[in-house]
Amino acid sequence: MSHWPRQQPGSACEECRKRKLRCDRERPKCGTCINAGHKCEFNTERLPRGPKRGSLKALRSRIGMLHLPYCLEERLLEQQMSDGRLNGDKYMDLATEIQAENLEYERDPSQPSSNNSVLENVELHSSQGSRIPANSRGAFMNDLIRADLDQLYFDRVHAIVPIINKQRYFSWAKDHTPGNYRACLQNAMWTLAMSLSSQFENMRELLYTETRQMLEERDLGENDMNVAHIEQVQAWILVTFYEFLRCSYRRAWCSAGRVFRLIQLLRLHEVDSPPLSNLKVSGAVNEDNIMTEEKRRAFWVAYCLDRFISVHNGLPLTLNEEVICTWLPCLESDFESGQHSQGCSLSEAIASGDQSPLSPLAECTTIITLYGRALSHYHVSRAEKFYGNTTQDFWMRHQWIDTALGQRQESFLINHPPVSIAADPILLLTHMVLQSTTLYLYKIMEPITIEEQCNTMVIEYQKRAIAAAKEIARLTQEHGYDIYFKGHVFMPAAIFLGAERLTIERNIHALDPQTDEEVPIELESCLDILRKVQSVNNLAKYYLNLLESEDFIETHVSCHFR
Repeated sequence: MSHWPRQQPGSACEECRKRKLRCDRERPKCGTCINAGHKCEFNTERLPRGPKRGSLKALRSRIGMLHLPYCLEERLLEQQMSDGRLNGDKYMDLATEIQAENLEYERDPSQPSSNNSVLENVELHSSQGSRIPANSRGAFMNDLIRADLDQLYFDRVHAIVPIINKQRYFSWAKDHTPGNYRACLQNAMWTLAMSLSSQFENMRELLYTETRQMLEERDLGENDMNVAHIEQVQAWILVTFYEFLRCSYRRAWCSAGRVFRLIQLLRLHEVDSPPLSNLKVSGAVNEDNIMTEEKRRAFWVAYCLDRFISVHNGLPLTLNEEVICTWLPCLESDFESGQHSQGCSLSEAIASGDQSPLSPLAECTTIITLYGRALSHYHVSRAEKFYGNTTQDFWMRHQWIDTALGQRQESFLINHPPVSIAADPILLLTHMVLQSTTLYLYKIMEPITIEEQCNTMVIEYQKRAIAAAKEIARLTQEHGYDIYFKGHVFMPAAIFLGAERLTIERNIHALDPQTDEEVPIELESCLDILRKVQSVNNLAKYYLNLLESEDFIETHVSCHFR
């Protein structure tokens, strides 16, 4: 039995199409149009029916995006269960390939894109808002990378933020399920370690996003004000340092505020006061020496962080010095061994005239306390001026801070020779903070002395300020090779104060034939270091932009000619 086709080959005429009639496709006129007396026309350039080229591929890609959360979780689970996880080099090659595919897809969305490629693209850019499954912690890292990051942390990060005891960390890090806050702390340690190495550039943003998400989820889950965790504070401290180093200043500033509130919640300002017994910290009633010292160090690092941020923004301090009942950090050797050592208070360390050695963090704390007192001195002097009070109290406060600073500087230089200062980033920063405090004191007194025509005092302090700026430039030039991955995160802040004073001196005496010829050279050395380091330290970029802004010179020079 033969089957005849339902319609003749060829296209129907326009009239039959319009009236939905059966067309016999005869040329030049079909039979239907002849019988009806209609004009018969054939369109020979009609486009073929069906979807446009590439539309199905784009549709498949859009459907694939809807399945991303489920596919991502399945893929990460498979990676965790399989023996052959991605190693570091393979992940970096994969990330580079993903970036290229993503750029190509953005240029032409109609091009084919497999589900795997889209998945990998979301993994790479997860910091822009995608949520990472809770059971995927560090899924892109194998045990070798984790061990490498642990070593990198204690080689580089611990010298800058010495808040974690190495022996205690490795005692609980062996457990693959260390607990919620300890897992957050471990991730934060690895994140900051990645930022101090060029080896993990393609991983650090993913790990940072994962770490911050974990911490925020834990914070949202806590409702009891009487329960706190020291690991939570330590993790947020490390995340804040990372954000100052690699993220925006505003984000880091907000995270620092969270650190200060957690410090107050744990009452770390009174670790060595009589026990306050309603607070359960980390679920432990009887703490060992190491945990107690970790609390002290977490508090003092946050205390120094508060001073750094507040001084450079001219804002009031958050952690009040007058209520502190926590000893200064002990020596590093005692901290690592867990030995109990009799500490001293902050007020005793500043007031005593002896030259007993302190740990680098304790040394930095005493100097930066004077830095913070200079800020309080500035705020009080502004209030006095607002209420029209006399300036006698101003000079008493100013002289006291200046005298205490001179005593601490003498003790510091005796206890720490240049070799030890160069080897320790905290000691190097402390030496710069000494000079920065001198600069800040001059910056506070300058408007008042100009108004009162205290020319002799102005000249004396001006010389000391220039000498301090030159010392910062010298330290910057000598240790510039260490500032990339071994320098302290806040070193650009001290360099900024020195460069600020040198910039003012250069512009004030630009037309003076007897001006110091070394000032422009020293200024350029400071700016050069900031330019080089800005690729790995966001604070350097932040302060460099301030120094090179158009209104910087006008703002800072005009005050000298009022």
